[in-house]
Amino acid sequence: MGKTLIVAEKPSQAREYATALGVRGKEDGYLENELYVITWCYGHLLELERPEAYMDLDQVGKRWSLNRLPVLPHLNSFRRVVKSGAIKQYQVIQRWLKSTDIEEVICGTDADREGQLLFQEVWDASKCSKPLSRLWISSLTTAAIREGLKRLRPAEAVAGLAAAGHGRAFADWDFGMNLTEGFTALFGSFDAVRKKPNVISIGRVQTPTLALIVEREWEIERFVAQPFFEVRAEFATTQGDYPGKWFDPSEESKRITSRQVAEDIVEKTQGKPGKITKMEQKDVQEPAPLLFDLTSLTIAASKKHGFSAEKVLQLAQSLYEKKAITYPRTDCAYLSEDLVPKLPEHLKAVRQDPYTTLVDEAGLLGVPKGKRVINTITAHHAIIPTTEKVAIERLNFEEQKLYDMIVRRFLAVWFPPARYHQTEVVTEVEGEPFRTKGKVLLSPGWKKVYGPDELDEGVVRKTKKKDDREQTEDENATLPPLSKGEDVRTKRVFSEEKTTKPPKRFTQGDLLKAMEGAGKQIDDEVLRQQLKGKGLGTVATRPAIMENLMDRGYIIQEQKSLKPTQKGSELIRLIKERLPHAQLLVSAEMTGQMEFNLSKVEKGELTIEQYMADVEEAIGRIIEELRSFEQKHGKKPLALAPSGKVQGTGKVTKAGAEGKAIAKRKGVGTKTTNNNKSVETERETSDEIQATASEGQVEGLGTCPKCGGQVIEGVKGFGCASWRAGCNFVLWKTPICGKVLTPNQIKSLLKKGKTPLIKGFKSKSGKSFSAYLIWEDSSEAKLKFEFEQL
Repeated sequence: MGKTLIVAEKPSQAREYATALGVRGKEDGYLENELYVITWCYGHLLELERPEAYMDLDQVGKRWSLNRLPVLPHLNSFRRVVKSGAIKQYQVIQRWLKSTDIEEVICGTDADREGQLLFQEVWDASKCSKPLSRLWISSLTTAAIREGLKRLRPAEAVAGLAAAGHGRAFADWDFGMNLTEGFTALFGSFDAVRKKPNVISIGRVQTPTLALIVEREWEIERFVAQPFFEVRAEFATTQGDYPGKWFDPSEESKRITSRQVAEDIVEKTQGKPGKITKMEQKDVQEPAPLLFDLTSLTIAASKKHGFSAEKVLQLAQSLYEKKAITYPRTDCAYLSEDLVPKLPEHLKAVRQDPYTTLVDEAGLLGVPKGKRVINTITAHHAIIPTTEKVAIERLNFEEQKLYDMIVRRFLAVWFPPARYHQTEVVTEVEGEPFRTKGKVLLSPGWKKVYGPDELDEGVVRKTKKKDDREQTEDENATLPPLSKGEDVRTKRVFSEEKTTKPPKRFTQGDLLKAMEGAGKQIDDEVLRQQLKGKGLGTVATRPAIMENLMDRGYIIQEQKSLKPTQKGSELIRLIKERLPHAQLLVSAEMTGQMEFNLSKVEKGELTIEQYMADVEEAIGRIIEELRSFEQKHGKKPLALAPSGKVQGTGKVTKAGAEGKAIAKRKGVGTKTTNNNKSVETERETSDEIQATASEGQVEGLGTCPKCGGQVIEGVKGFGCASWRAGCNFVLWKTPICGKVLTPNQIKSLLKKGKTPLIKGFKSKSGKSFSAYLIWEDSSEAKLKFEFEQL
């Protein structure tokens, strides 16, 4: 009897499969027993060849120019080559795919478009004809893996997913390669400070995202503050006092723009008796928020903990690989009907401090079954804790924070809605109406899952704009007993001058919402779920798009706000004002429609040939427009990128070669990554790649424990220089108990397996301590403390 070959996306995933199946024989590049062979990729092992491979360079030359464009290989003519450094693992997979010992093959990569594509690349290259199945699971627990193996999907069931993966890759290549070369040839220049070309990078998702940020900046610049006035009153009854605010019954949102009108109302009503003409009281319910999808998790974590979008994805991926949460790259906030019987197991798994009491109470309330929880899902359901108990103390501090958010959101849906008693009062004085609103909490319901501070911050509710703060205060006024028709005394009437506020710059969370809504920020969480599929990029690629924009000098981040650079603003202005055909590049709606069309390819409702025909037609028109511009106006260099990159702290750091290398390995500007997949291919010149990513220019700190390459220092961490080969080894510069590792400490760790004794760590209680850092799992860059022997 032949063996079954399982191809995983990366080594950590393969190890979980091996544990679930009892496969213990570890070999070079695979695991094996008498029934199974389990091997793995390192993300994408293959990459699309560069445009020069399709050119006659003797005829068109090696220098970037519009004369070489467009380069649009036929759908079946795209060629992939094995990435440098990935040949060994590629050969391992190919050997097993062709081996007579293998009877059937299971694709076990991540259950999404990009996971399917990276397997499809090696499968197609092998021309293997063995029976093929697809493992489709949403968590890496042993139970989920074993159940998934019992319910394998036929290869035909994911053919559309593979086609959509190819379509995304080919379209991004066509856009990125052609238009980056075309725009750079016409609007690029040489950056004498950085000593490299100023590349004008264009991307199918990147460029319309930049347009959102630039257009918001223009709105701010054009904004002219307008004064307005609010008239407020204080009323007295025998039972107590209460406030009121003047309003216009015929147009309730109308503002008083004249100081004289406000003063006239004050003078007319000051000291005059009033009467309560309207008194409405009702009980209202506020349901628990929807479960997290990746976007809502990122927005909430950014607001509460200040995490960047990229950081949230990294932490969520780590929690997934530690079997703490289900698959994180989901755009769905619902659970499927077939998951209902298993929910008590998920609940039981989180029964530990600080959740024990909440879990016990939730268990008595019964399994949630409403449509806000159980509903139609997309490829993956909402993010929830798995059925395995997690040793919370073994998670790092940031992982604990994110895990806590996911657990509490999961617990909240077990509880009933919060109930309020809401009162609306209208008091008239000399014919002028004043409104008062009050709201009293009757039953906390799901809100007992959260502390009062979190609720006040709006972390778990629909976010209110700061401009609405006064309205929120008015709605929560504490009211004495009142009745309709009651006479009241007007204690005081006064006016307040205020001014309209300009639009606010995007934070990363705001931008995620705008990208998801194809330029429209949709706050209503149920509506947001109903409008999925037409956004910019996917939930997994949006964080990397933001990093791309910063890395390429198009935007900077000041504190939490995203702001365009001169280079970014000039590019969008050029396209919007002088290149009408290229305006589809800055249209969020157009790019969102392309994303929607990809989903139609995935469902078999549109062929990949039809999708690519639209892409090629658009690129051809833009290239012709660039040629016409060059003939009329010649070359017009845009502004250079800024010399530094502003981080969230406001600190400016140089974006040097090592910073580029680390950023790219994390998914910035490359499709090959485990943390941020499916990132559009963006083109850079050979000189820039050599200047920014050459391993030879950066001092090696030691041997990579994962692949044997060299570890180098980057802006945000110490990572493997073999990132092109897919090695994702990295030790982040995130403080460990208040200490950031130094290059010398990393050298010692890589050479000896432990750092020198490090003094000055701070415990949670604030006490200082000294310890060594040693490997817990070197291949996964996991560390643990080792204390001095007394």
